[in-house]
Amino acid sequence: MSSQPFIFLLLAAALPVFAAAPTPAPSAYDALWDKAVLLKGSKDDTFQELRFIGREQFDYYAFRNGDQTDSGWANRRSRVGLKGQFLQDWSFSTEFDFNLGAPHPLFNKVTDGYIRWSPGPETAWTLGRQGVRFTLDGSTSSLVLPTIDRSAISNNIGMIEESIPGLTFEGDRGKWFYRAGVFTAGSANAYFGRFDAGTIGFVSTGWHFDEQWGLEKAFVRLDGFFQSNDPQNGTGLPQQFSRNHDHAASLNGQFTQGPWTLNVDFAASIGNGTQSDLKGFEFEPIYNLNEDWQLVFRYTYLQSKLANGIYPIRYESWVNAGHGDRYQEYYFGLNRYFYGHKLKWMLAVEHGAMHDSAADGGAYSGWGFTSGFRVSW
Repeated sequence: MSSQPFIFLLLAAALPVFAAAPTPAPSAYDALWDKAVLLKGSKDDTFQELRFIGREQFDYYAFRNGDQTDSGWANRRSRVGLKGQFLQDWSFSTEFDFNLGAPHPLFNKVTDGYIRWSPGPETAWTLGRQGVRFTLDGSTSSLVLPTIDRSAISNNIGMIEESIPGLTFEGDRGKWFYRAGVFTAGSANAYFGRFDAGTIGFVSTGWHFDEQWGLEKAFVRLDGFFQSNDPQNGTGLPQQFSRNHDHAASLNGQFTQGPWTLNVDFAASIGNGTQSDLKGFEFEPIYNLNEDWQLVFRYTYLQSKLANGIYPIRYESWVNAGHGDRYQEYYFGLNRYFYGHKLKWMLAVEHGAMHDSAADGGAYSGWGFTSGFRVSW
Protein backbone atom coordinates (compact mmCIF):
# COMPACT_ATOMS: atom_id res chain seq x y z
CA MET A 1 0.00 0.00 0.00
CA SER A 2 1.33 3.48 -0.87
CA SER A 3 2.18 6.21 1.66
CA GLN A 4 -0.81 8.30 0.57
CA PRO A 5 -3.31 6.62 2.94
CA PHE A 6 -1.00 7.22 5.92
CA ILE A 7 -0.65 10.88 4.99
CA PHE A 8 -4.44 11.14 4.71
CA LEU A 9 -4.89 9.52 8.14
CA LEU A 10 -2.41 11.92 9.72
CA LEU A 11 -4.23 14.87 8.21
CA ALA A 12 -7.56 13.52 9.40
CA ALA A 13 -6.22 12.99 12.92
CA ALA A 14 -4.86 16.54 12.97
CA LEU A 15 -8.20 18.11 12.08
CA PRO A 16 -9.25 18.60 15.72
CA VAL A 17 -6.04 20.55 16.25
CA PHE A 18 -6.72 22.69 13.20
CA ALA A 19 -10.30 23.19 14.36
CA ALA A 20 -9.07 24.90 17.52
CA ALA A 21 -7.82 27.81 15.43
CA PRO A 22 -10.33 30.48 14.34
CA THR A 23 -12.11 29.41 11.17
CA PRO A 24 -12.65 31.84 8.31
CA ALA A 25 -15.68 34.05 8.62
CA PRO A 26 -18.75 32.68 6.85
CA SER A 27 -18.55 35.60 4.44
CA ALA A 28 -15.24 34.25 3.10
CA TYR A 29 -16.87 30.91 2.27
CA ASP A 30 -19.91 32.71 0.88
CA ALA A 31 -17.75 34.82 -1.41
CA LEU A 32 -15.98 31.73 -2.75
CA TRP A 33 -19.14 29.65 -3.28
CA ASP A 34 -20.96 32.61 -4.86
CA LYS A 35 -18.54 32.40 -7.76
CA ALA A 36 -20.55 29.38 -8.92
CA VAL A 37 -23.44 31.70 -9.78
CA LEU A 38 -22.99 32.45 -13.49
CA LEU A 39 -26.02 34.68 -13.93
CA LYS A 40 -28.41 36.47 -11.60
CA GLY A 41 -31.47 38.23 -13.00
CA SER A 42 -34.67 39.85 -11.82
CA LYS A 43 -38.14 38.32 -12.02
CA ASP A 44 -38.71 40.18 -15.28
CA ASP A 45 -35.66 38.62 -16.97
CA THR A 46 -35.78 35.36 -18.89
CA PHE A 47 -33.31 33.74 -16.50
CA GLN A 48 -33.62 34.41 -12.79
CA GLU A 49 -30.48 32.37 -12.04
CA LEU A 50 -27.94 30.14 -13.73
CA ARG A 51 -25.54 28.23 -11.50
CA PHE A 52 -22.54 25.94 -12.05
CA ILE A 53 -23.00 22.92 -9.76
CA GLY A 54 -20.83 19.99 -8.80
CA ARG A 55 -19.46 17.77 -6.09
CA GLU A 56 -16.27 15.87 -5.31
CA GLN A 57 -16.29 12.99 -2.82
CA PHE A 58 -13.40 10.68 -2.04
CA ASP A 59 -12.62 8.18 0.73
CA TYR A 60 -9.82 6.26 2.29
CA TYR A 61 -11.17 2.86 3.37
CA ALA A 62 -9.84 -0.23 5.17
CA PHE A 63 -12.12 -3.27 5.60
CA ARG A 64 -11.47 -6.76 6.93
CA ASN A 65 -13.45 -10.02 6.85
CA GLY A 66 -11.39 -12.75 8.47
CA ASP A 67 -8.30 -13.18 6.31
CA GLN A 68 -9.75 -11.03 3.53
CA THR A 69 -8.73 -7.36 3.58
CA ASP A 70 -9.01 -4.42 1.24
CA SER A 71 -7.86 -0.83 1.66
CA GLY A 72 -7.03 2.19 -0.44
CA TRP A 73 -8.46 5.31 -2.02
CA ALA A 74 -11.86 5.51 -3.68
CA ASN A 75 -13.04 8.40 -5.82
CA ARG A 76 -16.73 8.18 -4.92
CA ARG A 77 -18.37 10.93 -6.96
CA SER A 78 -17.05 13.54 -9.37
CA ARG A 79 -19.94 15.51 -10.83
CA VAL A 80 -20.45 18.81 -12.61
CA GLY A 81 -23.43 20.42 -14.28
CA LEU A 82 -25.73 23.41 -14.58
CA LYS A 83 -28.83 24.37 -12.63
CA GLY A 84 -31.10 27.29 -13.39
CA GLN A 85 -34.42 29.01 -12.93
CA PHE A 86 -36.17 30.76 -15.82
CA LEU A 87 -39.51 32.35 -16.69
CA GLN A 88 -40.15 32.53 -12.93
CA ASP A 89 -42.01 29.20 -12.71
CA TRP A 90 -39.55 26.95 -14.54
CA SER A 91 -36.26 25.36 -13.47
CA PHE A 92 -33.87 22.68 -14.71
CA SER A 93 -30.89 20.65 -13.55
CA THR A 94 -28.28 18.75 -15.55
CA GLU A 95 -25.45 16.91 -13.82
CA PHE A 96 -22.89 14.43 -15.15
CA ASP A 97 -20.82 11.86 -13.27
CA PHE A 98 -17.20 11.14 -14.24
CA ASN A 99 -14.76 8.28 -13.48
CA LEU A 100 -11.73 10.26 -12.30
CA GLY A 101 -10.39 7.28 -10.35
CA ALA A 102 -10.41 4.96 -13.39
CA PRO A 103 -11.10 7.11 -16.47
CA HIS A 104 -11.76 4.29 -18.95
CA PRO A 105 -14.12 5.74 -19.99
CA LEU A 106 -14.03 9.15 -18.34
CA PHE A 107 -17.78 9.77 -18.63
CA ASN A 108 -19.85 7.52 -16.38
CA LYS A 109 -23.52 8.60 -16.48
CA VAL A 110 -26.13 11.34 -16.25
CA THR A 111 -27.20 11.81 -12.63
CA ASP A 112 -29.67 14.68 -13.02
CA GLY A 113 -31.42 15.66 -16.22
CA TYR A 114 -34.83 17.18 -15.59
CA ILE A 115 -37.05 20.19 -16.12
CA ARG A 116 -39.51 21.37 -13.44
CA TRP A 117 -42.62 23.53 -13.59
CA SER A 118 -43.86 25.11 -10.35
CA PRO A 119 -47.21 26.79 -11.11
CA GLY A 120 -47.59 27.75 -7.46
CA PRO A 121 -45.50 27.85 -4.27
CA GLU A 122 -47.00 24.52 -3.11
CA THR A 123 -46.93 22.34 -6.25
CA ALA A 124 -44.42 21.18 -8.86
CA TRP A 125 -44.25 18.88 -11.90
CA THR A 126 -40.87 17.33 -12.79
CA LEU A 127 -39.97 15.44 -15.99
CA GLY A 128 -36.66 13.68 -16.60
CA ARG A 129 -33.98 11.84 -14.65
CA GLN A 130 -34.57 12.59 -10.96
CA GLY A 131 -34.57 11.00 -7.51
CA VAL A 132 -37.41 8.62 -6.69
CA ARG A 133 -37.00 9.42 -2.96
CA PHE A 134 -38.04 6.02 -1.58
CA THR A 135 -36.94 5.17 2.02
CA LEU A 136 -35.39 7.73 4.34
CA ASP A 137 -31.81 7.32 3.05
CA GLY A 138 -33.05 7.04 -0.53
CA SER A 139 -34.76 10.41 -0.20
CA THR A 140 -31.58 12.02 1.19
CA SER A 141 -29.10 13.43 -1.32
CA SER A 142 -25.49 12.29 -1.02
CA LEU A 143 -24.74 15.99 -0.51
CA VAL A 144 -26.36 16.01 2.94
CA LEU A 145 -26.14 12.34 3.97
CA PRO A 146 -24.81 12.16 7.59
CA THR A 147 -23.16 8.77 6.93
CA ILE A 148 -20.50 7.64 4.45
CA ASP A 149 -22.95 5.33 2.66
CA ARG A 150 -26.69 4.82 2.50
CA SER A 151 -27.94 1.91 4.58
CA ALA A 152 -28.45 -1.70 3.50
CA ILE A 153 -32.20 -1.03 3.51
CA SER A 154 -31.82 1.65 0.86
CA ASN A 155 -29.42 -0.55 -1.11
CA ASN A 156 -31.66 -3.63 -1.07
CA ILE A 157 -35.29 -2.52 -0.73
CA GLY A 158 -34.86 0.95 -2.19
CA MET A 159 -33.65 2.06 -5.58
CA ILE A 160 -30.07 1.25 -6.56
CA GLU A 161 -29.70 4.40 -8.62
CA GLU A 162 -30.13 7.78 -6.96
CA SER A 163 -31.94 9.13 -10.06
CA ILE A 164 -34.27 7.41 -12.55
CA PRO A 165 -36.13 8.80 -15.59
CA GLY A 166 -39.74 9.59 -14.76
CA LEU A 167 -42.56 12.09 -14.26
CA THR A 168 -43.56 13.29 -10.76
CA PHE A 169 -46.03 15.62 -9.11
CA GLU A 170 -45.50 16.93 -5.59
CA GLY A 171 -46.93 19.49 -3.23
CA ASP A 172 -47.92 20.39 0.29
CA ARG A 173 -50.98 21.66 2.10
CA GLY A 174 -50.00 23.09 5.44
CA LYS A 175 -48.55 20.24 7.51
CA TRP A 176 -49.42 17.60 4.89
CA PHE A 177 -47.02 16.85 2.01
CA TYR A 178 -47.23 14.36 -0.84
CA ARG A 179 -45.47 13.12 -3.98
CA ALA A 180 -46.44 10.70 -6.75
CA GLY A 181 -44.81 9.60 -9.97
CA VAL A 182 -44.15 6.98 -12.61
CA PHE A 183 -40.62 5.82 -13.51
CA THR A 184 -38.96 3.37 -15.89
CA ALA A 185 -37.70 0.17 -14.27
CA GLY A 186 -34.88 -0.35 -16.79
CA SER A 187 -32.96 -1.61 -18.48
CA ALA A 188 -30.49 1.09 -17.52
CA ASN A 189 -27.81 2.86 -19.49
CA ALA A 190 -25.65 5.93 -18.88
CA TYR A 191 -28.36 8.33 -20.08
CA PHE A 192 -32.13 7.82 -19.73
CA GLY A 193 -32.46 4.06 -20.05
CA ARG A 194 -33.94 1.99 -22.87
CA PHE A 195 -37.58 1.97 -21.69
CA ASP A 196 -37.74 -1.74 -22.59
CA ALA A 197 -38.82 -3.11 -19.22
CA GLY A 198 -41.44 -2.52 -16.52
CA THR A 199 -42.62 0.69 -14.91
CA ILE A 200 -42.58 1.87 -11.30
CA GLY A 201 -45.56 3.63 -9.80
CA PHE A 202 -44.55 5.62 -6.72
CA VAL A 203 -46.52 7.44 -4.03
CA SER A 204 -45.40 9.15 -0.83
CA THR A 205 -47.32 11.09 1.79
CA GLY A 206 -46.47 12.48 5.20
CA TRP A 207 -47.30 14.91 7.96
CA HIS A 208 -45.28 17.39 10.02
CA PHE A 209 -45.88 16.85 13.76
CA ASP A 210 -43.50 19.46 15.17
CA GLU A 211 -46.21 21.67 16.68
CA GLN A 212 -48.28 18.80 18.09
CA TRP A 213 -45.25 17.12 19.67
CA GLY A 214 -43.41 20.31 20.72
CA LEU A 215 -40.30 19.53 18.67
CA GLU A 216 -38.20 21.74 16.43
CA LYS A 217 -38.75 19.32 13.55
CA ALA A 218 -40.82 16.14 13.31
CA PHE A 219 -42.34 14.31 10.38
CA VAL A 220 -43.61 10.83 9.62
CA ARG A 221 -43.83 9.66 6.00
CA LEU A 222 -45.15 6.59 4.22
CA ASP A 223 -43.54 5.66 0.87
CA GLY A 224 -44.71 2.92 -1.46
CA PHE A 225 -44.09 1.68 -4.98
CA PHE A 226 -45.42 -0.96 -7.36
CA GLN A 227 -43.23 -2.36 -10.15
CA SER A 228 -44.63 -4.26 -13.12
CA ASN A 229 -42.91 -7.58 -13.71
CA ASP A 230 -40.52 -7.79 -16.65
CA PRO A 231 -37.35 -9.87 -17.25
CA GLN A 232 -35.43 -6.66 -18.04
CA ASN A 233 -36.15 -5.12 -14.62
CA GLY A 234 -33.01 -4.60 -12.58
CA THR A 235 -30.65 -4.89 -15.55
CA GLY A 236 -28.33 -2.58 -17.45
CA LEU A 237 -25.12 -0.61 -17.03
CA PRO A 238 -23.30 1.18 -15.49
CA GLN A 239 -25.78 0.38 -12.70
CA GLN A 240 -29.35 -0.93 -12.82
CA PHE A 241 -32.12 1.42 -11.75
CA SER A 242 -33.88 -0.82 -9.19
CA ARG A 243 -34.12 -4.26 -7.62
CA ASN A 244 -36.85 -6.46 -9.08
CA HIS A 245 -39.44 -6.02 -6.31
CA ASP A 246 -43.14 -6.35 -7.09
CA HIS A 247 -43.97 -3.78 -4.44
CA ALA A 248 -42.42 -2.26 -1.33
CA ALA A 249 -43.23 0.18 1.47
CA SER A 250 -41.26 2.32 3.90
CA LEU A 251 -42.56 4.01 7.05
CA ASN A 252 -39.95 6.53 8.09
CA GLY A 253 -39.53 9.68 10.12
CA GLN A 254 -37.17 12.32 11.46
CA PHE A 255 -37.36 14.03 14.85
CA THR A 256 -35.16 16.94 15.97
CA GLN A 257 -34.94 18.75 19.29
CA GLY A 258 -31.93 20.80 20.35
CA PRO A 259 -28.69 18.99 19.46
CA TRP A 260 -30.49 15.65 18.93
CA THR A 261 -31.95 14.16 15.76
CA LEU A 262 -33.44 10.69 15.42
CA ASN A 263 -33.96 9.06 12.02
CA VAL A 264 -35.99 5.84 11.77
CA ASP A 265 -37.09 3.65 8.87
CA PHE A 266 -39.17 0.46 8.73
CA ALA A 267 -39.29 -1.13 5.27
CA ALA A 268 -40.51 -4.31 3.59
CA SER A 269 -40.85 -5.66 0.06
CA ILE A 270 -42.38 -8.51 -1.98
CA GLY A 271 -40.01 -9.73 -4.66
CA ASN A 272 -40.54 -10.76 -8.28
CA GLY A 273 -39.03 -13.99 -9.62
CA THR A 274 -35.73 -14.80 -7.92
CA GLN A 275 -35.77 -11.53 -5.93
CA SER A 276 -36.57 -12.47 -2.34
CA ASP A 277 -39.04 -10.74 -0.02
CA LEU A 278 -37.20 -8.47 2.41
CA LYS A 279 -37.94 -6.65 5.65
CA GLY A 280 -35.85 -4.53 7.97
CA PHE A 281 -35.45 -1.38 10.00
CA GLU A 282 -32.93 1.39 10.57
CA PHE A 283 -32.35 3.39 13.78
CA GLU A 284 -30.07 6.44 13.55
CA PRO A 285 -29.56 8.91 16.43
CA ILE A 286 -27.42 11.98 15.71
CA TYR A 287 -25.91 14.38 18.26
CA ASN A 288 -24.42 17.78 17.39
CA LEU A 289 -21.57 18.56 19.77
CA ASN A 290 -21.57 22.12 18.41
CA GLU A 291 -21.98 23.82 15.03
CA ASP A 292 -18.87 22.09 13.66
CA TRP A 293 -18.78 18.58 15.15
CA GLN A 294 -21.37 15.83 14.96
CA LEU A 295 -21.68 12.25 16.26
CA VAL A 296 -23.70 9.66 14.32
CA PHE A 297 -24.76 6.13 15.23
CA ARG A 298 -26.74 3.81 12.98
CA TYR A 299 -28.09 0.34 13.56
CA THR A 300 -29.52 -1.54 10.58
CA TYR A 301 -31.24 -4.92 10.51
CA LEU A 302 -32.33 -6.65 7.31
CA GLN A 303 -33.84 -10.11 6.76
CA SER A 304 -34.50 -12.07 3.58
CA LYS A 305 -37.17 -14.74 3.15
CA LEU A 306 -34.99 -16.74 0.76
CA ALA A 307 -31.31 -17.61 0.89
CA ASN A 308 -28.93 -15.15 -0.78
CA GLY A 309 -31.53 -12.38 -0.92
CA ILE A 310 -29.38 -9.59 0.60
CA TYR A 311 -26.63 -7.71 -1.21
CA PRO A 312 -23.72 -6.28 0.85
CA ILE A 313 -23.14 -2.53 0.79
CA ARG A 314 -20.24 -0.87 -1.01
CA TYR A 315 -16.96 -1.49 0.84
CA GLU A 316 -18.13 -4.71 2.50
CA SER A 317 -18.76 -6.14 -0.96
CA TRP A 318 -15.10 -5.51 -1.82
CA VAL A 319 -13.96 -8.04 0.79
CA ASN A 320 -16.91 -10.40 0.32
CA ALA A 321 -19.16 -10.14 -2.73
CA GLY A 322 -21.41 -13.05 -1.68
CA HIS A 323 -25.06 -12.73 -0.62
CA GLY A 324 -26.83 -13.71 2.58
CA ASP A 325 -30.22 -13.86 4.30
CA ARG A 326 -29.77 -11.83 7.51
CA TYR A 327 -27.68 -8.70 8.00
CA GLN A 328 -26.83 -6.38 10.87
CA GLU A 329 -24.71 -3.23 10.88
CA TYR A 330 -23.36 -0.97 13.63
CA TYR A 331 -22.07 2.38 12.36
CA PHE A 332 -20.17 4.92 14.50
CA GLY A 333 -19.43 8.23 12.82
CA LEU A 334 -17.80 11.58 13.52
CA ASN A 335 -18.40 14.49 11.12
CA ARG A 336 -16.56 17.81 10.93
CA TYR A 337 -18.41 20.60 9.12
CA PHE A 338 -16.30 23.47 7.78
CA TYR A 339 -19.04 25.08 5.65
CA GLY A 340 -22.09 23.01 6.45
CA HIS A 341 -22.62 20.07 4.10
CA LYS A 342 -20.83 21.97 1.33
CA LEU A 343 -17.43 21.29 2.88
CA LYS A 344 -17.03 18.49 5.42
CA TRP A 345 -14.86 15.62 6.59
CA MET A 346 -16.38 12.31 7.76
CA LEU A 347 -14.90 9.49 9.84
CA ALA A 348 -16.64 6.13 10.31
CA VAL A 349 -16.00 2.83 12.06
CA GLU A 350 -18.43 0.05 11.11
CA HIS A 351 -19.12 -3.52 12.09
CA GLY A 352 -21.24 -5.64 9.76
CA ALA A 353 -22.41 -9.25 9.99
CA MET A 354 -24.08 -11.26 7.21
CA HIS A 355 -25.62 -14.67 7.90
CA ASP A 356 -25.51 -17.09 4.96
CA SER A 357 -27.83 -20.08 5.40
CA ALA A 358 -26.84 -21.42 1.96
CA ALA A 359 -23.19 -21.55 3.09
CA ASP A 360 -22.01 -20.59 -0.39
CA GLY A 361 -19.59 -17.79 0.43
CA GLY A 362 -21.79 -14.95 1.61
CA ALA A 363 -21.00 -15.08 5.34
CA TYR A 364 -19.43 -11.89 6.63
CA SER A 365 -18.36 -10.58 10.02
CA GLY A 366 -15.91 -7.75 9.86
CA TRP A 367 -14.85 -4.25 10.78
CA GLY A 368 -14.32 -1.31 8.48
CA PHE A 369 -12.78 2.14 8.73
CA THR A 370 -13.53 5.01 6.35
CA SER A 371 -12.34 8.61 6.22
CA GLY A 372 -14.14 10.71 3.64
CA PHE A 373 -13.94 14.23 2.24
CA ARG A 374 -16.98 15.94 0.73
CA VAL A 375 -17.20 19.25 -1.14
CA SER A 376 -20.11 20.55 -3.22
CA TRP A 377 -21.14 23.83 -4.79
